Amino acid sequence: MVDQKTIRQLKAKNEKAFEYVYHETKRGVYSIIFSIVKDHAETQDLMQDVYMKMMKSIDQFQENTNFNNWLLQMAKYHTIDYYRRSKKFVPLEETDYDNLMATQEESPDEKEQFERMISILDDDQRMIVLLKIVDQMKFKDIAKVVDKPLGTVLWIYQEALKVLKGYEG
Repeated sequence: MVDQKTIRQLKAKNEKAFEYVYHETKRGVYSIIFSIVKDHAETQDLMQDVYMKMMKSIDQFQENTNFNNWLLQMAKYHTIDYYRRSKKFVPLEETDYDNLMATQEESPDEKEQFERMISILDDDQRMIVLLKIVDQMKFKDIAKVVDKPLGTVLWIYQEALKVLKGYEG
């Protein structure tokens, strides 16, 4: 969790603070971006953009607010803007989940099964499931990131679980 002391160090352009923030937030930022662009290389490029934007905007961050939500909102809107400008569509079958799954110890068969399972979810379901499972975010924080009421996020998550339970891949 990024605390106020770390925020002050970020504002002072402390490199170790940046490395700590990156380590603590990279999974969530990756999940948000990947759920929109569905491409590993683009996700990595956009992650760099988001962290550069974070450093440029860090002085605008209001203390005693949730830094993680602020950063994930920034990632979401930056990626949506990029997606709209580029108007690119990458079919899900061509995506690469290796980076997403790198932090989890799974066999190649399990990774392949995960790819097939997650591909049957719609965009909202995918984003919410990835934030919950990969980044282990709380539902109230996910609701702020995806800009939906908490009840809607819970409903979408439950619907996604139903879809996944019915998966027979």
